[in-house]
Amino acid sequence: MSDRKPIASSDTAGSTDDRPDAAFQLAFGGYVGALLAGIAAVVAALTTAPLLFVPGAAVAGFSSGCLVGIAIARRVRGLAGRIGRTRRRRAAVVALAVPFGAVAVVSVFGALESRLAPVALVAAVAVAVTGSLLGWVAQTRYVDAITGDDPAAAWPWTPPGNPILDAVVLALWLLLGGANAAAGDWTPSIVWFGLAIFWVCGGLAEGRWRVGSLSDAPEVRVYEAGLVKRRPYTRSLVPWTDISHVRLREDELVVDRGFLDVRFDRDELEDLEALQTEIEGRLPDDAPGVWTR
Repeated sequence: MSDRKPIASSDTAGSTDDRPDAAFQLAFGGYVGALLAGIAAVVAALTTAPLLFVPGAAVAGFSSGCLVGIAIARRVRGLAGRIGRTRRRRAAVVALAVPFGAVAVVSVFGALESRLAPVALVAAVAVAVTGSLLGWVAQTRYVDAITGDDPAAAWPWTPPGNPILDAVVLALWLLLGGANAAAGDWTPSIVWFGLAIFWVCGGLAEGRWRVGSLSDAPEVRVYEAGLVKRRPYTRSLVPWTDISHVRLREDELVVDRGFLDVRFDRDELEDLEALQTEIEGRLPDDAPGVWTR
């Protein structure tokens, strides 16, 4: 193994206290807007007011929430880094959709007004989708901030995926959602359409889909802070201190990091041996797990 050593902590690799860019401000504003819109819509649906008041309450909540969220994102420096630094924080953002889902379930079983179920379900989907988008943007901004622009090494990478399967699954969910909507079954319709939206967003975030030329070429990059998967629209980082072992078996390279291994095969990355050598040269002496030089 090489004697090169990574930094002790990826948090010191760069500054994450810069003012967030427009994309993060919009993502945070959209998330806060969806959250307040969901609360306003659910409260309106709980009252005896006509159902037509619910969309108005949602629009008012979203508009005001968007403005508040953008203002917070502009004023609070380092907010993107705080949210994007750990998987737990990103999951906590999405988890705020759970109360809306719980309200929808209780309403379906008759403990609350039946008209509340579709309203709460739409709110849950909106908060979960915007929360996921916020998490992806924040993670990307955090990775960019602590790694910089120039990697020590980089290899072209093809994110794993099956375009035909993706299209079939998306079409199936849209078909089911449309069929339920046509029959007046709004609750299952919202579920299917929500899954379709998540499928599209997930495909874009994971790099399985690309829209036009407004994207980055996917690469696997090596930085002092760790191993980065650069997707067309997002980035993810595996710090060297999280890696316990790296092994090449047949046509697959496995980077061990606890329960969440990182895997590459020949269809994604041709020069697996070069990446293995680079990773081995950067693992610290006190890496978790068992490592022999």
